[in-house]
Amino acid sequence: MIPVSRALQQAIEHYGIHARFQVIPNVADTTLFSPPPYLRRDTNPKRILFVGQLVPVKGLPDLLRALSHLGRKREDWHLDIVGDGAARAEYERLAVDLQLGEKVTFHGLKTKREVADFMRRADFFVLPSLCETFSAPAIEALATGTPILATRCGGPEEFISKEVGSLVPPGDADALCQGLDSMLDNLRLYSHERIARYARDRFSPELVGAQLHAVYQSLTPARPAGSVPR
Repeated sequence: MIPVSRALQQAIEHYGIHARFQVIPNVADTTLFSPPPYLRRDTNPKRILFVGQLVPVKGLPDLLRALSHLGRKREDWHLDIVGDGAARAEYERLAVDLQLGEKVTFHGLKTKREVADFMRRADFFVLPSLCETFSAPAIEALATGTPILATRCGGPEEFISKEVGSLVPPGDADALCQGLDSMLDNLRLYSHERIARYARDRFSPELVGAQLHAVYQSLTPARPAGSVPR
């Protein structure tokens, strides 16, 4: 059994399922999701990016409330939300109620290529989820050289280190607000080249494919030398 994170393995085992496990992460298309071919320039306002389904488990209400608190202290940011889902209308109303109408843009669904462009233009990626087994958009953001602020919601803390981002507790708008504030103040500490290299060294098709290939090879019966498979 090949879960994408230790968190998912533990969840499977929690249901009493016993198996031989090997954790192999999700893969990122590191050709499509790659750093921009130019040096990133300082932007004002800073662009914060969320990519994902607009459903309760993704924690968007916490993010919007955190930004409402942050807006009382500073206004040098803008949130881009890419994705769609059953709760989109609810979240759009919440953004208006929190007086974030000019600070948050809902872009809807975008193609993979468009998502990659959003990531290359972002100053950092935010993942406010309540629960994640892994998060493919997070590693795609890393592959573009974009740092991440995420919650400790399962899978993300297994690959988000202090060199590539920061972690806060899930379901805590105050902690998320502090994390956003800190990220905005410390973006200069992150190396886009180092972040992209970190992602390539862990999530590229070649690396993940080799791990999967090794698993399949380990399950293939050994054949006598010179035999021809049928």
